[in-house]
Amino acid sequence: MSDSVAIVTGAGSGVGAQVARMLVERGWGVVLAGRTPEKLEGVAREIGGRTLVCAMDVGVDGDRARLVDTALDAFGRIDALVNNAGLADYKQVHQHDDDSMMALFRVNGIGPVDLARRVIPAMLEQKSGVVVNVASMANIDPFPGLGMYGCAKGALSVLPKAIENEYGRRGIRGYTICPGAIETGMLRSMFDTKQLPESATLDPADVAARIVGCVVGEEGEPSGSVIAMPSH
Repeated sequence: MSDSVAIVTGAGSGVGAQVARMLVERGWGVVLAGRTPEKLEGVAREIGGRTLVCAMDVGVDGDRARLVDTALDAFGRIDALVNNAGLADYKQVHQHDDDSMMALFRVNGIGPVDLARRVIPAMLEQKSGVVVNVASMANIDPFPGLGMYGCAKGALSVLPKAIENEYGRRGIRGYTICPGAIETGMLRSMFDTKQLPESATLDPADVAARIVGCVVGEEGEPSGSVIAMPSH
């Protein structure tokens, strides 16, 4: 697998950083994508290997195009896209204004689908590839206050099956992981430990391991699957 290359969004911390580390340990090249270059550079220093930092915002059209171009220019191939970046806003549906609603859809829905659209031509040329999306249990059964977030993530429940139906016979696989509460900074920006104790959350490393299993072909569920990972 030493020639294989993955793009990982939201790679500056949490699940994304763990995915990047695990892939580097398996000999993969990894393009670390995220909004904060300092965090990405810190992860790159920590994990070593064939890493490339690309500061970008998944919610910005031009940034998504630049990310894919950067990966292809640097490595000449894209074997995996891990759509891990996400944005949450703890409000009931009616409390969202136009801006907050559209921000959720741009980052959680439109951005990941567009990145898949942009990497698939390279994967078709290679006759292989995989897209792994990180959605949420909120797009299966949204906790009150995360309804709009769940709606935005809902596109990722359709994407893996679309990839399997349209490209499975041409060597491209698709999966979506739907974790419950993960012990990350994003979670703690909404819930403190009194509301949601650490014992009731998922370890980012466990979620990352499931994602990496999908990437490298060790996942037991077939391509096209939406995989629930409820928290405790």
